[in-house]
Amino acid sequence: MKVYTLFLLNVLINAAIYAQNSPTYYVSPTGLDNNNGSKTKPFATVQKARDVIRKIDHAKMGATVVIKGGTYRFTSPLELTKEDGGTKEMPVVYTAAANEKVVFDGTINIPSSKFKLVKDKTTLDRIAPSLRGKIYALDLSELNLNHTNILPDIFNDDGGILGFFANGERMPLSRYPNKGYMAMKKVIVNGGGQEAKNEDWANFYAAGSKEKRPPRPGIFEYRDNRAANWVGQLDRGVWIKGYWRIPWQNECARIASIDTLAKTITLKKPVPGGIGNKYTRPEGNGKEQYWLLNLLEEIDIVGEWAVDFKDNKLYFYPPKDINQCSIAIADSKGAVIAMKDASNITIKGITIEQSVNEAISIEGGSNNTIAGCTIRNVNKYGVKIDGGTNHTVQSCDLYNLGEGGVWLAGGDESVSPRIPAGHRIVNNHIYNFSQLVHIYTPAVNAGFTGGGGGGHHTCVGNYVAHNLIHDTPHGGIIYGSWDNVFEYNEIFRMCTVSNDLGAFYSYDLYTRSGNNTFAYNFIHNSDDGDGIYFDHDHFNMHVYGNVLALNSRGGKRGTAYLFKHGSMPKTSYPLDCYNNIAINCGLGFEFVTRDSVENNWKNNVSVNCRIPIEYKFVAADGKEVKKDSTVANGRNMAYSTDPGFEAMAKMDFRLKPTSQVFKDLPEFKAIPMDKIGLYLDEYRKKLPTDEEINRFSNGDGSQSLNQAILDRK
Repeated sequence: MKVYTLFLLNVLINAAIYAQNSPTYYVSPTGLDNNNGSKTKPFATVQKARDVIRKIDHAKMGATVVIKGGTYRFTSPLELTKEDGGTKEMPVVYTAAANEKVVFDGTINIPSSKFKLVKDKTTLDRIAPSLRGKIYALDLSELNLNHTNILPDIFNDDGGILGFFANGERMPLSRYPNKGYMAMKKVIVNGGGQEAKNEDWANFYAAGSKEKRPPRPGIFEYRDNRAANWVGQLDRGVWIKGYWRIPWQNECARIASIDTLAKTITLKKPVPGGIGNKYTRPEGNGKEQYWLLNLLEEIDIVGEWAVDFKDNKLYFYPPKDINQCSIAIADSKGAVIAMKDASNITIKGITIEQSVNEAISIEGGSNNTIAGCTIRNVNKYGVKIDGGTNHTVQSCDLYNLGEGGVWLAGGDESVSPRIPAGHRIVNNHIYNFSQLVHIYTPAVNAGFTGGGGGGHHTCVGNYVAHNLIHDTPHGGIIYGSWDNVFEYNEIFRMCTVSNDLGAFYSYDLYTRSGNNTFAYNFIHNSDDGDGIYFDHDHFNMHVYGNVLALNSRGGKRGTAYLFKHGSMPKTSYPLDCYNNIAINCGLGFEFVTRDSVENNWKNNVSVNCRIPIEYKFVAADGKEVKKDSTVANGRNMAYSTDPGFEAMAKMDFRLKPTSQVFKDLPEFKAIPMDKIGLYLDEYRKKLPTDEEINRFSNGDGSQSLNQAILDRK
């Protein structure tokens, strides 16, 4: 014991010595890179501070870079590698100066003088008469940009288009209609190719034979005569983006031709799976929704813009006098901060914004921390962590994101025991995301690669906790792989457009996913979303202490706890689901198992759900048969009225000590509602109020597709 004590004392003394000797450098917008980096003679760039640190013994004593308030532009990534880190005890820290706003900006400034008022008659004829004299053009050929190539004929992301910002906000790409959607009238040719499987596709087989045709572009009859305005611009490129067959598929496709007599649109390339609602082939259901984007003719509200690839010009309707606009284009080939094989680096208190890619990418390395940062207005994920170990994203605000919040991968699932990555995503506020890629780009992606029909990447042993997540067209957190813990998160207003997803969602196989834990999460206020949703297998999952109050308003979805049978007809696997509450949902609990499988279903509570609890057995042929509560290994309760919450009408779901739940279920444990969600720490000094985030509203539901998913009942 004495030897250990002396050893520990020696470590602490050495750490203190290193801390005293750890150098500090300063960076300021008014500095010079030939300065010495002191407080009085700061560097001008963060890159200079990094390069100086590389020359010292930072691996032993760490270093701190204090960045003074101001905006620092990165037209190429700030690259941090294995040369740039410290130790776990003595990291290299890049931090904003106390009480000063530091912005890392991934754009280039475009002087307003570069924008010329549109005056030539040919272009003016393409602009609505009321807007002539208000639209400006930027000649892109003068700027030598990376992201001005013509959009692909078909794509399911943002197509690689540049990022365009004015006055610190992302400007909307031109769109028709400005809100909502157009709807197809009837499908003429589904197209799509061999993805048809057993669906009834018009003209899929050659006449009189079973020989499959190659994929063909889809053709549909349109309702909105606005399409006639686009005919003259087809050579320039006209794209429409749609939910062509199902609400969890959203490609953008170029138009090949428009027949204004037959009122048909022919796409240039096949949409995977074809067009037309998959349940009502060949003609579809007449409700398939789509919209047009990136066309000068459809610029009609302030802030809208479009790129004309034939003219090589960007057209813009500025929100105010062009000379009063601060305009920037995001065009970098990488993230604003790119870490590769770097370790023991902390990024602290910095705003990172306006990137055409991620704000921060971390590949490999260990023990890097992103703390107290604001990440906004990026076209991809806020933070992408690909491999490495023990990286942390803590107490950050991530919002207005083109894709998702944090993308995670790491660990090793191929060995036994599995090796965890150990990443931590904690105490973050992630909201208003999936703005450019509307499906499968969640607040946190922990092991799901792909789209409808499932996907997988290795993501073992990570911790996702105390995050506040809200306002997204699709899912909250999606996951796969093994041994992850998701706890104390608050999630609401998910699936505001596309249903058949939820606050937590996976579609994975029992052979490559399991032993994930979902505990003490509060999920609420989602018209058409589900709660904890295992869309395929759920091997050895642990679900306890969660409170779900979806306040479903009669949509097609709204199941609090949804467990599909997946591979169960062939392989048995158990499920832990206990001590959970479902309130005001369409369906409270849907349990599915095989006869003789030992599940742990007990002490669950359903309150005022249209269908409180369903128990089902699945046979070897995959058919499900409803059972009664005797198949559970314990008691579960359903109440039609308040069983004793502190204030159910005010969404306060703490149980009173006198609650009927404790009488009916003596083993039920009180859920620590006060510990769920964000908390104050050294990085987060304030919590958002209910009013600021409109916490308990479902929203107006105006954008919801609200489609029935007939193969996922």
